[in-house]
Amino acid sequence: MKVSLPFMFIMSLIYAYTSVAAEFDEALSGMEKRYAVADTVAGSFKQIYRAPGMTQEETGVFKLKRPGLMRWESRTPEAKLFVADGKNCYSYVPIDRQVTVYPLTPADLGRTPFAFLLGGGNISRDYSAKAETEFKPAFPDTIMPRLTPVRDTGEYEFVTLELDVKTFDIRRVIIRERSGNTSEYLLSDIVLNQKMNDRDFQFRPPRGVEIVHIEE
Repeated sequence: MKVSLPFMFIMSLIYAYTSVAAEFDEALSGMEKRYAVADTVAGSFKQIYRAPGMTQEETGVFKLKRPGLMRWESRTPEAKLFVADGKNCYSYVPIDRQVTVYPLTPADLGRTPFAFLLGGGNISRDYSAKAETEFKPAFPDTIMPRLTPVRDTGEYEFVTLELDVKTFDIRRVIIRERSGNTSEYLLSDIVLNQKMNDRDFQFRPPRGVEIVHIEE
């Protein structure tokens, strides 16, 4: 039987789609399993924030600990500190002599893309995945699924993960906000289950700084 060229083309498209879908399923499943056993995650980060007419970059280190403790410490171009203690979040900019405090519980954190780093979230239930086409890989041997929430979160439009195809480490997180602005985090030196002191996730405002409380 002679097979027509259009039929062969359609079949090749179907095969390519199912192969990509299988790749995503394997990578996302591997990521979930890897971080599900992580009580702590630490590493270095580079953040790139893009808005119309503006690009800002910061570098520093981060620590995360179940069930919702975080410490992001920016070191360049200026010192900044972001600490979540399981009840509240503290954003401190020493040069401004100001601390912003707002509620942030483990449940709140679970609704953000950073929950993936602590094995949180249910990708197959809460997101639809497709290949990322807008952003190019920043690292070799990675795969980039774009995850779009199936329900409107009101916080972000989509999140793209760049995953190592061998270790399933999260190497990069790209968050497109509803405003159209983009926050991008490049992660390196990732260490799982490193012993951490709970004092790292406690914050006492320095004497004399302005404290601004934001209530939900």
